[in-house]
Amino acid sequence: MQSPAFVLGEERPGELPRVLEAGWQRSLESGLVIYDPAGSDVEVVSVPPYRYHHLPKRASRPGACKPDRPPAEGLHLEHVHCPFDDDDFAAKRELAHIERQGRYYHVVANRYPVTPRHFLPVRARDAPATQLRQHFHGPEEIEDLVLLLDILGAPYHVYFNSNQGADGSQSGSSVNHWHGQAFPLPRALEQPLFTARPRELRSEEGLLVGRIDDWAAHHVTIDADPRKRRALAHVLWREVQEVQNRNWAFNFEAALYPDGRMRAFLFPRRPAPAAVVHEVEAVASVHSETGAGARAGAGVWSANFGGWELTGDIVVPTRQLLDWIRAKPAEANALTTRRLEESTRPPPRG
Repeated sequence: MQSPAFVLGEERPGELPRVLEAGWQRSLESGLVIYDPAGSDVEVVSVPPYRYHHLPKRASRPGACKPDRPPAEGLHLEHVHCPFDDDDFAAKRELAHIERQGRYYHVVANRYPVTPRHFLPVRARDAPATQLRQHFHGPEEIEDLVLLLDILGAPYHVYFNSNQGADGSQSGSSVNHWHGQAFPLPRALEQPLFTARPRELRSEEGLLVGRIDDWAAHHVTIDADPRKRRALAHVLWREVQEVQNRNWAFNFEAALYPDGRMRAFLFPRRPAPAAVVHEVEAVASVHSETGAGARAGAGVWSANFGGWELTGDIVVPTRQLLDWIRAKPAEANALTTRRLEESTRPPPRG
């Protein structure tokens, strides 16, 4: 059966959220989605301003262990065949397809999701190979994600995690094939990044370009009302160009408020060491299901994480680390704040 098609930029097609919701349920029931991100084994610990999420089965995903040595080409690493290019990819996984001005995307369920209704818009493989690399190639791709968010509605967010930078900066992406992410996060709008008014850095095309001063992750943020979606994409593109010209990794996020306002973020990344939690062995030893102590690597928290974490929802790789967070929440928050600060850098345009 052919998947429904939607054209971005037309009057909001209200069918897409319903189509994707039904597709998500089918994907869970068929096993195409490997685990239920709302299952009984998933744990969330809230220590404001952060929320810590442990999804035990996510550690098995392909690409969960990524090489530390960056390619010399960085963001411009040549695209090579990957699972998104397989002949049967669309037939097996496409829930809907979206298009705009000749750009075509398959919308699929993420097989290793971080939250329910976690979808990927994946660029069709017949696009020019240079445009399949995992970075932005122009403002129109940002606008495509913004328009997709507008169709999905609140409380959805959209994300884009770039390739590694040539300097070793990382953004959590493991597949060098153009793809974004979209999923609903109702509680995220309670985070300081969404409730605080940004300090204005400048105004461009009638939009406020600013930053939230009390947030650890370096960023630039842009606010737009429904009439300024296209301007938001073009202003953000100028920020992205400065980062890409330096061959740094980056993360993009945009969120929609219930009243139709949109807030977008760009986080330039920089190389950072992994964080090591030495106390984790003693904490973990009390849990019989994890053995007599922490297994190798249980206390290591990689700096190669995606956009979700940069706005306050932190993926915890092991149960031992989650136990440490429960036991020492203030220390955990201090470590998280340091990770966000160390792994990002101020945007070049200031």
